[in-house]
Amino acid sequence: MKICFIAPGEIEIPPKNWGALENVVWSLSNELESLGHEMLIVNDLNINDTYKKIKKFNPDVLHLHYGKHWELMPEFNCKKIATSYDGSFEVSHQFHEFITRKYLYDCSFFCLREFEKDFFLKLGISPSKIKIIPLGTNPDLFKINLLDPSKKDRSIYLGKIDDRKRQFCFQKKGMSIDFVGPNASPKFDSLDESYIGVWTEKQKFENLTEYGNLVLLSISENGNPPLVCLEAMCAGLGIVVSEASNEGIDLNRKFISVIPEDKINDLQFLKEKIDSNREYSIRNRSEIIEYGHQRSWLNVAKIYEKLL
Repeated sequence: MKICFIAPGEIEIPPKNWGALENVVWSLSNELESLGHEMLIVNDLNINDTYKKIKKFNPDVLHLHYGKHWELMPEFNCKKIATSYDGSFEVSHQFHEFITRKYLYDCSFFCLREFEKDFFLKLGISPSKIKIIPLGTNPDLFKINLLDPSKKDRSIYLGKIDDRKRQFCFQKKGMSIDFVGPNASPKFDSLDESYIGVWTEKQKFENLTEYGNLVLLSISENGNPPLVCLEAMCAGLGIVVSEASNEGIDLNRKFISVIPEDKINDLQFLKEKIDSNREYSIRNRSEIIEYGHQRSWLNVAKIYEKLL
C-alpha cells in the first residue's frame, strides 16, 4: 500500500530535538515502511509544491497530520484520513467543524483521545469511521540502568516548561524534582538549581533512566498518554500524573500514580505520592520496562494497518 503523510512544513523531519508531532510522523512512517508499505512524507510550507509531490506519488492513503494544507484533500481520489495530533480540538472546534462538514464525510478519522471521538460523533460522523490510535515510542533507543540509577532519589519533570504543564507550581517545594526542557514560562525560575536545562534527544535517551520516576501534572495534554510518559516507562521510570494526563494507561499498575485535581495543591499529599511511587519504581524497573515496550511504534504501526 502507498501511504502519504502530510506534515505542516513547519517542523523538522527527521526530528532533531523536541517535538511530539515530528516523532509521530517520522516514527510511524518508518515502522509502516518496515511492514512493507511504500511511504512518503510531504513536509512543505508551499501548498502548490505539496500538491505536486502528492500527485506524483499517487497514494492509496492520504493522511493529514496537524491540519495544514487540508484544502488539498478533496483533490485526490484515494482514501482520506484526518488526524488530530495537534490537539487543536481543545482550542478550535469551529475549525474542525468547518473542514469536517465541507469535505470529509467519506474519510476515516484518527483520534488520540475519547473526547475527540465524542466531538466527531456530535458532528454526525459514523462511529465506524472514527478510530483511536495510540501514541508509541522507540524503546530500543533508551539506555537502561536497572541496578543503581545515579539519581534514584530524585524525580524528573521532562518537557517544555510552560504554564499549562504547571512546573512553576512545584519548583522550590522540597519535592526532589529536577526540571528539564526549554523554558517558556515567566513564572519558572531558570536560575534555580533544580533546573537542569535543555537536553538533546541523545541526552534524553542516555540520562532519563538515571531518575527514579517522572512527574507530569499538566492542566491538559494531547496524547493518550503523553509521549513523555511512554518514554519514561521505556527507560524504567514510574510516572506520577494529573487526571488530565492519565488517559490510555493502566491505572491498576502500582508504578502509575494519578493525582486528583483537588489534591494538586496539597503539597504534603503530593510529596508522599511522588516519594512512594519513586521507591516502588526503583525496585520494579523490569516490570515497568516490559509495560513500556508494549507501546512501541512497531506495535502502533500494526494497529494502524488494521484500522485502515
